[in-house]
Amino acid sequence: MGPLSHDPVRGQERASTLPAMFPPEPAEGRPRPLVVAAGLLVAFWVASAVMALWRIGHEHRASGRTGALATVAFWTVVFALVIWRVWRGGRTAIAFMARVAAMIGTVFLAGMVAFAVLIFAAPPGGLAPDALVYLLPGLLAGGALLTAGILLRRPEVSRWGGR
Repeated sequence: MGPLSHDPVRGQERASTLPAMFPPEPAEGRPRPLVVAAGLLVAFWVASAVMALWRIGHEHRASGRTGALATVAFWTVVFALVIWRVWRGGRTAIAFMARVAAMIGTVFLAGMVAFAVLIFAAPPGGLAPDALVYLLPGLLAGGALLTAGILLRRPEVSRWGGR
């Protein structure tokens, strides 16, 4: 038997037929920080996967493409399962994604700052100014991940995930 749920027709509590491992949806909706964080994480992953697929199509030899495509497909499935669990309110998944997103976002931002210093410290006439194309996407990715990590640590997300 699953958890108790309210039966609006009879006005009483009844046992749910769902297994206990699938908690019922809460009466109130998902907290807005969770929705925004999940959207940022999905946007980051889609952009990363598209960039990886573009690179596979343009830079890999035909013999190495299958393994690279399988790697992108595998990690996309793993990411989708973790995000699905975050979306459903899994405490462990929310805590994991909050920690990982904040760490990787911080590393991305620090790396982009170091990259910007190297771009502007290059000797004049070098290829460094052409590398500015990579700076903005890196800053956006780092900012999105760090923001998602911070949003997933908000108290309303913790309360909702701990229901």
